[in-house]
Amino acid sequence: MKKLSIFILVITSILIINFAVIAAEVEGKNESEEHIVSTIFYETDIREALNELALQTGVNIIYDDSIAGTVTLDLEDIPLDKALDLILLKGGFYYQKMGDVYLIGVGDPRGTTFRHLAVTETIRLKYLTSEEVRDLLPSFYTNFLRISIEKTDLITISAPPSIIEDFKNDLNNIDRPEKEVTLQILVTEISTEYLRERGTDLFQYLNGDLELDYEISWDRALELGVNSQYGQFLSRLRALEREDIAEIKANPSVRVLNNESASLFVGEEQVIILEPTNTAARLERVEVGVAVRFTPEIIDNKVVRLNIESDLSSFTDEREERLVVRRSDLSTSIYAKHGETITIAGMTLEEEAKLRSQIPILGSIPIIRWLFRNETETKTERELLIFITPEIIGG
Repeated sequence: MKKLSIFILVITSILIINFAVIAAEVEGKNESEEHIVSTIFYETDIREALNELALQTGVNIIYDDSIAGTVTLDLEDIPLDKALDLILLKGGFYYQKMGDVYLIGVGDPRGTTFRHLAVTETIRLKYLTSEEVRDLLPSFYTNFLRISIEKTDLITISAPPSIIEDFKNDLNNIDRPEKEVTLQILVTEISTEYLRERGTDLFQYLNGDLELDYEISWDRALELGVNSQYGQFLSRLRALEREDIAEIKANPSVRVLNNESASLFVGEEQVIILEPTNTAARLERVEVGVAVRFTPEIIDNKVVRLNIESDLSSFTDEREERLVVRRSDLSTSIYAKHGETITIAGMTLEEEAKLRSQIPILGSIPIIRWLFRNETETKTERELLIFITPEIIGG
């Protein structure tokens, strides 16, 4: 008899549990059905439309006095939340679900219901400052944002959830690492005679299959060109350096942010003592060489617009205790693809050397020494060239 009682108790418990599960499923189904709406509105007052949704779904909908306007919609088997989005979109109204009640009002901090509609989030910025975010994003967000002068990497937004979601999406599109450009720079001197005779052979390592809109000439005029196959050219240039036909003055790699500037100077500085009449002497510093300022602007992920300002100078002579400096200036912009090489040319450097040979002893005897000496002067010319290869990184 005791076993029978236990068996009946177990069966009863199972039936109760099954009944509870079925009841919950039925209740959930009914609740889901209650939140699906189907109706047509034609130039209907928004308040009347909201009342109609409340009657259909049995959900409490509360709105403040700012809700006004008309709506025209054809809703068929639409979830209540989606229906509210469509109805409130035109007037710029927002809703917040508070338990089993929907509260509707304007998305304006000055509104009476705003504090119930809004939530607050503080977002830590990765790359931009809070002021930059405020200035870059649409002014629509301004009333919802709070920033701190001291904590520039934080920004606080108090707004309805849908506005915060839009804000985060827009923020993700701009709070990204800035693209950068690596500039591979080569400053070199090459024998003018070699360039005249075999310059075409040398530059074929750069030109490749790329069509150029200029011809290389060495008439001491500034020129620009875009070239490729930089690696083969550099190897050939180093071979010429071993033959004393060329000399690589500098070969740095500079990393610069998009739309920012980088500068390079390769040269020498001399100090001149100036003694003007009736005034104290003073020192004057004179720099000569290669001074180039680069400002890359990334057009897309394959093309760079490179703004170039260059000043090429050299000492040419000394007359009456004054140094004579020769300069060539260039300011221009040129487009280059990622990995292509820009060439700047236009400064001819002259070098003079005196070689003396003589017969020992006889070459030192006064009067007759000239018979046993031989002096020769050599004059060489070299072209100063700058090669710049931009490569886009990051972004």
